[in-house]
Amino acid sequence: MKPTNKRARSKRKRSGHQSGALIFKNRQISNEVVDNWKERAYAAGYQQAAHEVSTTSDIPPHIKVNESWNRWYHSVKPLPWTVYHAAASKFVEGHSKHSGIYLGNAVLLPTDKRVAAIVLVMNEKDTIIKLLEQLHRLPLHEIIFVVNGSTDESFEMIRNQSKAIIVHYKQALGHDVGRAVGAKLADSEILLFLDGDVPILAEHLVPFIDAIEQGSDIALNDISPWIGMFSNRDYVTIVKEFINRSMGRADLEANSLTAVPHAMRKEAAQIIGYANLSVPPKAQVIALEKGLKINAPASVDVITKNRLRARNVGQQNAVADLIIGDHIEALKTVFDIKGPRLSFMDQIRQRQLTKV
Repeated sequence: MKPTNKRARSKRKRSGHQSGALIFKNRQISNEVVDNWKERAYAAGYQQAAHEVSTTSDIPPHIKVNESWNRWYHSVKPLPWTVYHAAASKFVEGHSKHSGIYLGNAVLLPTDKRVAAIVLVMNEKDTIIKLLEQLHRLPLHEIIFVVNGSTDESFEMIRNQSKAIIVHYKQALGHDVGRAVGAKLADSEILLFLDGDVPILAEHLVPFIDAIEQGSDIALNDISPWIGMFSNRDYVTIVKEFINRSMGRADLEANSLTAVPHAMRKEAAQIIGYANLSVPPKAQVIALEKGLKINAPASVDVITKNRLRARNVGQQNAVADLIIGDHIEALKTVFDIKGPRLSFMDQIRQRQLTKV
């Protein structure tokens, strides 16, 4: 089960929309190619703005420009992510040149669907502003913060810096319950899940949304490049991979709904059941059993950047115990679905001969 050098090289060579955030480090695109797409995108942005009818509208400028971008991008997609973001930036510049709409360092999305970001927050005053800065670069229709059990200024900072929807609970809801609350409240077609303690570049969130646009029901964060050899993994990582193998999805490795960022169709959340989202491994098992399409289109390092707290360090910390318990609950669900041997068939024993 140990990853070989050949396998690691194969991961690094993945290209286009399949490699997600890793493309920024591993895919070499010639400057000539990038410059050509930047010129085309700038001209397209200018032309799109020139053909738009100027009317009073309640549509936010960021959303309006994103709609214009998709009208053009659908005719040329897909582009490797390095080229995509360079072209999208120049499209914004060209559009601004004619329309006068200035969006700064906006990041455009390759979808016209409504997108919601759902963020769990508990005492994140040191990171919440950085996270908001990245979310505000995206043409999101909804930003939902579920602030629970916070004793610092997180709530006030969000309220003062954003027009986001804030769901505030004085008491701590417990691990991942806020995720289920946000998913149920959201009206958007695509749900993007984040944690308040891990600011992530807006560019690195786009592949997860794109995966849903391309037909996936759930897009997981591919943490495989960050967890090392199997022999060095902790119990939590091992049990994550075991669950996937038990469901016949060894290709998912240790990737799980326990890790952010991940994205999901709103309809998929309804199929899984909002309450089940509170136990991510169980939700993943149900999603697989229901035949939902799950992949891991991009890698974002949330392992080495994970904020250390008293409850999540050490060999037997409270968070690890909780996550392992979640997987035991998920295993019970697998047993109920697949039987006591899961997906591992016994084709050798003639058990009927022992019955008398």
